[in-house]
Amino acid sequence: MTEKERKFGLGVLILFFNKDFSKILLLKRNEEKRKRNKADWGLVGGRVELGEKLVDSCIRECKEEIGVNLKPKDLTFIDIKENPFLTEVHHAVWFIYFAKLNEKEKIILNAESDESGWFSIEKLPERMIDSPESIRKLVQKARKI
Repeated sequence: MTEKERKFGLGVLILFFNKDFSKILLLKRNEEKRKRNKADWGLVGGRVELGEKLVDSCIRECKEEIGVNLKPKDLTFIDIKENPFLTEVHHAVWFIYFAKLNEKEKIILNAESDESGWFSIEKLPERMIDSPESIRKLVQKARKI
């Protein structure tokens, strides 16, 4: 494989916390995504489209994936995650944001996910795309902001 064949992509991930940062919203991805990622549960997020600002990408992904309308002021940047070998041909960089969401907010899933759930930071599900340890580190960073 040549360098020309490798692809570079930008993405956004959004952590949704309840009001006291004790729970996080996770999505159980559809069967195709579970097989591809070798994991069941993940965060809201996706690719940044060409010409799209990061915050606008977050807003779009939240609307598409869970039916929640956010404004730029609802989002706070917390970290960057890089995976130079996401796949054999993909180098990915994710910009990670967080927002607070009422646990009673109606979640409307698109076809990318089969279900959603609020999970205690202390009792995260198995088979997550991001490790529980990495999620807990992000929670610590978000709490300090």
